[in-house]
Amino acid sequence: MAISVGLNTAMRALLVQQGALDRVAHNIANVNTPGYSRQRVHLGAVPPPAHMQPGQGVEILSVERVRDLFVDFQIRAENRSAGEYTARTRMLEMAELSLGEPGEGGMRAILVGFFNAWRDLSNAPEQSAMRSAVVQAGATLATAANRLDQSFARLRDEANARIGQIVMEVNGLAQEIADLNQKIVAVRATGDPASDLTDQRDLALDRLSHLVDVNYVEQENGRIDVLTGGRSLVGGNDIYPLEVVPDPGNGDYWSVQWATDGEPYRGHGGELKGYLDMRDVDLPAQVADLDTLVSQIIADVNAVHAAGFALDGVTTGTDFFAGTDAGDIEVNAALFADLNLVAASTLAGAPGDGSNALALADLQSADNLTAGSETYDEFYGGFVTRLGVAVKDAQGLARAQSLSIEHLEQLRQSVSGVNLDEEMVNLIQYQRAFEASSRVMQTIDEMLDQLINRTI
Repeated sequence: MAISVGLNTAMRALLVQQGALDRVAHNIANVNTPGYSRQRVHLGAVPPPAHMQPGQGVEILSVERVRDLFVDFQIRAENRSAGEYTARTRMLEMAELSLGEPGEGGMRAILVGFFNAWRDLSNAPEQSAMRSAVVQAGATLATAANRLDQSFARLRDEANARIGQIVMEVNGLAQEIADLNQKIVAVRATGDPASDLTDQRDLALDRLSHLVDVNYVEQENGRIDVLTGGRSLVGGNDIYPLEVVPDPGNGDYWSVQWATDGEPYRGHGGELKGYLDMRDVDLPAQVADLDTLVSQIIADVNAVHAAGFALDGVTTGTDFFAGTDAGDIEVNAALFADLNLVAASTLAGAPGDGSNALALADLQSADNLTAGSETYDEFYGGFVTRLGVAVKDAQGLARAQSLSIEHLEQLRQSVSGVNLDEEMVNLIQYQRAFEASSRVMQTIDEMLDQLINRTI
């Protein structure tokens, strides 16, 4: 009886050491697998069946998925801000790039050229070439304003498209998490920790936390419930998806809402919020500043030009610009058809007078913006500076978040990552234990052979 107990103990030890070796092999195989958490085997002695009897060897008590849940939580919290700042940085950088400042193609240089053309005309009001230069300079200014307006519109369109993509990705990740919930619960019910499935779910949760703000609670059966924007996104095996619908009150741009009841989504971070804010707040504010500048230029230039006289010394009341803002400003088509309509004179019957052209040139230095405290150049310079500061701020915040996440990822890796040196030590330990258990079985086998076959 004692010999059979020893044989069973040795056999159990062999199986346990083999199971532990399998986990070591699994760890080593996944040393480069993204999101993999190393697995640690916990062994325990099998107690004796009765008092004063020997123990029955060893067993695997559990297989631990080594993870620091607090670090996971911190990474996902930082991801939320990182996603928002990344989106803002990308859009603001593109907005700044569209200005073309400093440079000959930028609005600042074009404004200087426009008013210089009027100054040149004031010195030679009867010359057709000078009149043509003024009209062309006005057309260049209008084209530059149109281009900037279109650039900002394209950026809003791009942000809108990205919003739609993010909502699709959020729903896809929610479905992935729900599917993994179902698998994890089923596997855990068999006693298996479902470590690899849980790693996959954590990867999905990490990505989700970069797109939207995420809160989550793990239940006793292993599933997690996920919330975003204060509402449930994943509940067990079910998802409560987001959707996008055109908003007639916002240029038919996507409005993000809950598909179940149409309530607006109110997120507090992630890429989705970053793109929503850029589309609906930051970019419209940039366009509003641009429109303020351009509409003031239109009004001021038209007022002075309409008060002057054409080359015939009779015609007056002609606007130089048509349109109301950066989106539709253009030079009055009548001036292209007849350059003589350019009103360079302030005096009737004096075609050689250039005083009105000089008055138009002097608008360059007039404080006509910000309640009479800024020139066009100063206002536009402030516009460029504010955008530049916003870019630097967003870049700085994104960089800080990136460094914070990098530090946390290193901390996570130190806890959950596979250390090959440590695994080799475990490999040797389990191998030696396996060899020793095998030797015990061999010895017991020899004892049984002696007892059965050689006893007289």
